[in-house]
Amino acid sequence: MQKIDCLVIDDEPNAVRLLEDYIVKVPSLQLKGKCFDAGEALEFLRDARVDLLFLDINMPGLTGMELAGILPRQQKIIFTTAYSEYAIESYEYNVVDYLLKPISFKRFLKAIEKTELLIQEQPFLSPSADYIFVKSDKKMIRLSLRDILYFEAVKEYIYIHTAQQKILIYKRMKELAEKLPADFIRVHNSYLINCKHIGKVEGNYVLIGNQSIPLGISYKDAFLQFIRNKAL
Repeated sequence: MQKIDCLVIDDEPNAVRLLEDYIVKVPSLQLKGKCFDAGEALEFLRDARVDLLFLDINMPGLTGMELAGILPRQQKIIFTTAYSEYAIESYEYNVVDYLLKPISFKRFLKAIEKTELLIQEQPFLSPSADYIFVKSDKKMIRLSLRDILYFEAVKEYIYIHTAQQKILIYKRMKELAEKLPADFIRVHNSYLINCKHIGKVEGNYVLIGNQSIPLGISYKDAFLQFIRNKAL
């Protein structure tokens, strides 16, 4: 199983250190950062995505509840707090679990088990690699790989473009590139294309259907080598 990237958000240094120690002890977890208030967390999340937040509720300024309310609904959250009265309200959000301080390692592990089960229940690529399942608007949608023209990243979301529709999902472009067959190639930070639908390559652009897709500097050489390997 791929590691679960975590961010700890808590205004109490001792609470941050405890969670950091716990995360280091669990092989499936990877600490990507620690923030001491919600504002700092927002700055962090503008430039990075994580799978799981350990989020304190009672913080000065923007509270944990308020921060959760402005994050994407798909963001997985484990609330941490010393106050049990927040438990019912916390489940209005996409909360995985609610940990009451002081948090024991045994209780922490139970929350991680729940997180891992949730992630495992989100299938993507089919074993036959002929189609994928994607989660969009609370539905699991089956798409034939041959029908996908390209993927387009827009902030923390990705649009899947076919000739008939455009589907919005919440996933990292890097994960897509790793899971999809070899005919799907990353050509730009914001674009991953199905090479079976390429109409032509001209200058710094690839034409797929009516869409001209830019070739990014970091991806251009590898893409052009792929094209040369297919040339007569």
